[in-house]
Amino acid sequence: MKLLKKFGVSILTATMLTVSAFGFSSNAYAATSCKKIIKPNVTYKYDIDGDGDKDTIKVFKSKDKVLLKVNKCVKTVIYDCGSNCSYNVKIYDLNKNDKSSEIIVYYSDDDSYCTRILKFKDNTCKLNVSYNDAQLSSYTSKNGIVTFTEYDCGRYNKFAKAIGDFGCYSKVKVNGYKLSNQYTANTISAVKDNKYIANQNLTAYTSTNSSRKAFTIKKNQPVHVYALYQNGNKRYIKVKNNAGKYGYVKIGASLIFTKDSCIWAR
Repeated sequence: MKLLKKFGVSILTATMLTVSAFGFSSNAYAATSCKKIIKPNVTYKYDIDGDGDKDTIKVFKSKDKVLLKVNKCVKTVIYDCGSNCSYNVKIYDLNKNDKSSEIIVYYSDDDSYCTRILKFKDNTCKLNVSYNDAQLSSYTSKNGIVTFTEYDCGRYNKFAKAIGDFGCYSKVKVNGYKLSNQYTANTISAVKDNKYIANQNLTAYTSTNSSRKAFTIKKNQPVHVYALYQNGNKRYIKVKNNAGKYGYVKIGASLIFTKDSCIWAR
C-alpha cells in the first residue's frame, strides 16, 4: 500500500473516531452507520426497494469470485478475491427521500481497494457502479450526497500528471436508481498542508467558469492545493497563495509544480 494511502486512511480513521465521539449534524452519518451488515453465506430478509415486501439477500463465494444474490438476481461483485482479499457488504439508506436502499460492497487487497454501489428492484439490478481507489467516508441522507476518500488511481486520476500523488474527498449524489458525480473534491489534509512550488508562471482565475484573473502565481512561488474540480475534460485546482487569496488554476497533462515540492508515494 502506498505511503500516501496509509497516511490518508489514518486521517480518515481519526476523523471517524472524532465524529463518533461528538456526534453528527442531523442526517449526516459516518460510513460505519449502516442499516444491516450482510455476512457471507447467511440469508437475510430486508426490503431494499421500498415496496413493502422483504427481499432475499445472500453473499457467497464461488472459487475466487464473490457473488451477491438478491431474490433471483445474481451479480458478481468481486471478480478476483484470493487469499489477500478482504471485503464487507452492507445495506445503507443513503437518501431517505427515494425510499429505496443501497447495497455497498467494499473490498481490498495488498495494494488496491474499491467501493461498489448496487441497487435492486424486484429481480433486477438497476444500479451497479464501482469506484476504484475509493473508500466510503460519510453520507448525508437528507440529500443523498456520498463522500469517498479517494486517491490518485480513482476518478480524479488525471490530476496526478499535474500535481503528483494526492488524496481527496470525492462526492456523488444518489437519487433513486441514479448516481451523479459531483464536480468538486476537497483535498485531504496531507495535500492541503503541503507547500507546492510553481515551476512556471501560473494564472489563477476567480472561478472555474470565469476568465477573470484572481492573481498570478510566479515561478518558484508557493501555493497550497485545497480542492480539485473536474467536469468532463475541464479540470482546475483550487489554490491558496501566501496572501490568503483563493483562485482556480487550469491544469493539463504536465506537471505545474517542481517535482521536489510534490507528494510522491515512492
